[in-house]
Amino acid sequence: MIQQQNTETEIKIIAAATEIFLQKGKDGARMQEIANKAGINKALLHYYFRSKDKLFEKVFYKEVRTMLNTTLDSVTETDNFEKFLKLFISNYIDNVALRKNLFRFIFWESENFMKNVTDQFSQVFKNLGFQQNPVISKVKKAIADGQIRKLDPNNFALSLISMCLFPIIAAPVLSKVATQLDVDNLRFWKKRKQEIFNLIWNGIKP
Repeated sequence: MIQQQNTETEIKIIAAATEIFLQKGKDGARMQEIANKAGINKALLHYYFRSKDKLFEKVFYKEVRTMLNTTLDSVTETDNFEKFLKLFISNYIDNVALRKNLFRFIFWESENFMKNVTDQFSQVFKNLGFQQNPVISKVKKAIADGQIRKLDPNNFALSLISMCLFPIIAAPVLSKVATQLDVDNLRFWKKRKQEIFNLIWNGIKP
């Protein structure tokens, strides 16, 4: 019974810390604020997590794993590269759009945790059955099978992810310098998905 209560308390702490860290980053968050959000006193918070650094690491790595698992689901769904490309673009954009704060948070904070972030990526890749970045593995297999032309898999993965990610991460800037792009409109994203697919597929199909 005591263990169950402890587990529930820890879950509350992590949920509260996640919300505050995503909003304010590590430096802007305060342990008292996290304790208040979790509905506990600060002493109990420190009992579970001795420092803000320990709590932040727990949240950071949890969020990295969440991001990877949700964005890479489509990788294992099909061996047809054209279908995979459509699924990946759609799923990736949808997941980033739903988790804007998460992606910005990971980019902001990853410099301080880069080695461990790399380890987290590798572990998720292995859990999905891949020994390396699964997008790169997918590209290599598609080249070997003759589904796409020969190209640099690493640069392809970089271009694919950048094209999907940039408008969301840069939305505050784009809304001011490219006012014709309504990045908050669902129609924009439906068209964006198709435009990315067309541009990439027409450039790589055999």
